[in-house]
Amino acid sequence: MGLKQQLTNSTAWMSLAASGMSIVSFLVFIIISRILSPTEIGLAVFAILVVEAGKIILNGGISQAIVKRADWNHEYASSCFYLNIFYALVFTAIVWFAGSPLTARYYDPAAVPVLQALVVIFLLEGIKVVHEGKLRREFAFKVIAVRSISASLLSGIIGVVMALQGYGVWALVAQQLSGQLLVTVVTLVSARWWPEFKFVWHHAKHALKFSSPLMLAQLINTLCSSVLEFMVGILLGPAALGIYRIGGRALFILQDIIVRPLEQTALPALARLHDLSSRASACLRIMRMSSFIIVPIFFGTAAIAPEFIVLVFGEKWRASGELMSLIAVGSAPLLIRYQVNAALTAQGKTLWVLGLTLSLLIATVALGYFWVSKGLIYAALAYVATTYFAAILGLIIFQSHFGCSFAVIIKTLLPSYIASATMLGICWATKNQLGNLPLSLQIPLIALVGALSYLLLGLLVFRPETKNFLQEALSIAPAKVSPHLLRLQHWLGFN
Repeated sequence: MGLKQQLTNSTAWMSLAASGMSIVSFLVFIIISRILSPTEIGLAVFAILVVEAGKIILNGGISQAIVKRADWNHEYASSCFYLNIFYALVFTAIVWFAGSPLTARYYDPAAVPVLQALVVIFLLEGIKVVHEGKLRREFAFKVIAVRSISASLLSGIIGVVMALQGYGVWALVAQQLSGQLLVTVVTLVSARWWPEFKFVWHHAKHALKFSSPLMLAQLINTLCSSVLEFMVGILLGPAALGIYRIGGRALFILQDIIVRPLEQTALPALARLHDLSSRASACLRIMRMSSFIIVPIFFGTAAIAPEFIVLVFGEKWRASGELMSLIAVGSAPLLIRYQVNAALTAQGKTLWVLGLTLSLLIATVALGYFWVSKGLIYAALAYVATTYFAAILGLIIFQSHFGCSFAVIIKTLLPSYIASATMLGICWATKNQLGNLPLSLQIPLIALVGALSYLLLGLLVFRPETKNFLQEALSIAPAKVSPHLLRLQHWLGFN
């Protein structure tokens, strides 16, 4: 199987996994959010943010070192395994002995027992990181997808049952713990590998040299994505954090479904290419194809967000609707930053990944410091400003390292953003005419108008870009799909 086909299949499986996990967790979150108050949601969210940050950091360096290594080496993998267990123990100790008192003092004492219960996840995550890397380097994304969906479904059932039984925030805790336990067990079994009782220092030193900048970058990147939520919780309180989290929850799902699969599969694919120009070309092609689809999805989501929040979560969460619109517009450029990071990592330029992420953190903290205290809308605006800043800075760094013309990069990406912004304006204008209709009708009508307007813009205004997209899709499509794409090209006049 060729590299392009591997990337396509892997992305499809990871999209399936992300979709299944996100849909299940979203349904669970809807049920629980209708039962709990904003304050209760805020208490659980703060602890989950801390644990999610630790999980991402644990996966950030060692797993990628395993993926990038040309050959599988048992001693190297075993050394990485024990190194990661050490990291997990360190994170557990830091959160237990330092994070708990800080949470009690600066946030809310009621969040402390929730946080302490969830730190077990660090150890479970640390055990499976190398095994996860082994599966990814072997492109075993089908196994990862089935594992993730199954664990999400079973843990979701546990969470819903406990919520209906009146366990409150502990329903979310049980869901998190049971899901992590199931994922860890299945990963260990699926990888068909267990570490030797051997720790080789020069292997560990190699892994540390490669992974430390990435781990630090992941720490900073995690802070970038969660620092605004931490600031909202600390400066505005648990109830405000609950409202902000609801506003971003559906967007996090979209990110998991359509952005993160490409992030996870791009590195193994780009790492298999051996020259600078091939990596640059492949990265630009991935960004061009994915932007053609992903950007309008986020901009379209911004158009229906207020109505969606009230319809799905209930009237008590109406304030989350405007936040969701802003966060949706700010989520569109995440793909650019993730793909630039993957290309730099494949090229061994991990310090530049660190520098880019550090720049984003500084910008986020600075804007958050001045804006979050003014209210939730300003917190969402800070998110929008920093994501676009990071995307532009990432493209400048990409252009510098890979020798691409900046004009070519802009020409690759800008049409999707222009068409999507135009579509958003059309959707807003349409929405003003539908005010008397039920929300259940407004949402699909606005979505239909958005899809048709984007299609027409692609065919009439951005015709060359649409033709390129279809040609790229044809080159990687399965054999059964290719005839349909050829007929579509013929029907649209792209011969």
